[in-house]
Amino acid sequence: MKHKISLLFALYFCQGLPGGFLAVALPVLLRAQGMSLTTVGFSAFLSAPWVLKVLWAPLVDRFGWKRFGRRKSWIVPSHLGVMAICLALAFFSPDRSLFAVALLFLVLNIFAATQDIGVDGLAVDILREDEMGPGNMAQISGFKLGNLFGGGVLLALSGYLGWRGDFFIMFACVAAAMVFLLLSDERRLAPRRQAAQVAAEPGRSVLRRLIAALGRQGLVFWFFLAYVKFGETLGGAMVKPMLFDKGLSLQMIGLLDGTVGAICTIAGGVLGGLLCRSRGWRFSLALFIAMQGLFLICLGLYSGLEINPVGAGILNGCENLAGGGVGVSVFALAMSLCDREVGASQFTVSQVVYMCGAYAAYPLSGRLADAVGYLPVMIAGGILAMTVSVIAWKMSPVIRRP
Repeated sequence: MKHKISLLFALYFCQGLPGGFLAVALPVLLRAQGMSLTTVGFSAFLSAPWVLKVLWAPLVDRFGWKRFGRRKSWIVPSHLGVMAICLALAFFSPDRSLFAVALLFLVLNIFAATQDIGVDGLAVDILREDEMGPGNMAQISGFKLGNLFGGGVLLALSGYLGWRGDFFIMFACVAAAMVFLLLSDERRLAPRRQAAQVAAEPGRSVLRRLIAALGRQGLVFWFFLAYVKFGETLGGAMVKPMLFDKGLSLQMIGLLDGTVGAICTIAGGVLGGLLCRSRGWRFSLALFIAMQGLFLICLGLYSGLEINPVGAGILNGCENLAGGGVGVSVFALAMSLCDREVGASQFTVSQVVYMCGAYAAYPLSGRLADAVGYLPVMIAGGILAMTVSVIAWKMSPVIRRP
């Protein structure tokens, strides 16, 4: 089991690198070049492939070269694409070629999103029932750590290594995971009873099965997934630009988010996993989302005072800890509802709906902050996040398991 968990952790870590850079490092770097908060907010749309991936997810469930590995047939080419784009980005910078950088990030996210579908399918195929808990922890902690490394750590290092150095490091991380992946035999990792094989006209069979699985959940459930992410993003999207505008250096913001934030997010993920196992996803989500909303409000109030690294580190760390617990709780819920035969596609749909809340909130957050300032936006986001606690307790009657 250790090999499976380590492999999944490494792959999810690599998937988190581009998203972390886009969510944390790029907004601060754009702000440092004098871009408006509205432009900063709209930069999130470079991650659109993570929403659109639902369109080609059934193909990843359906096709694959079994001798090489049904899932590796998609993961390896996507991984190579990520490596190639990382090298290309090392030779461009937003101050000289903003359009080229934006286009490369868009292509990078197409590769990373496709890889994510394949790795989700791999997790469904190789994990036994008793391994789902550790596997889910590897997913959340690996992806979150990749986010934080790609954003916080690389942002902190940008002051010393520059833009090019950041992407050389990203390339090295992805290359190391590629070696691990190529040395892993997918067929030996998968239990014999797993991974249903599709017979005649399998493409249509996959779609029928997926539609049936998705239809089991009502609109209330899908709205709930998006709403969970909307509130925390509305308030959280402006935290890093606010810290920069208040005088913290790029290196300090990266240190707070990459070190303190990473430790706290992983701690929150571990606590969330333990609470999900002992008390269920509903209790864990209600607790952590209430905490996250509270600390977003505190950060909003703190934005009106004189900012110092200690205070910012404590509040940002607590918000990250709560965010780690929220992520584990939401994905534990989504994974528990998956039909194994279309697990990659169904889990992809759940991820996309969840992320749609962030994509709706990002541009709105920037535009509102340009208009009314940081304080009202962060408090509003915190209040919206806290309402999820109440809604979570009402969700059990509408959850229909396979």
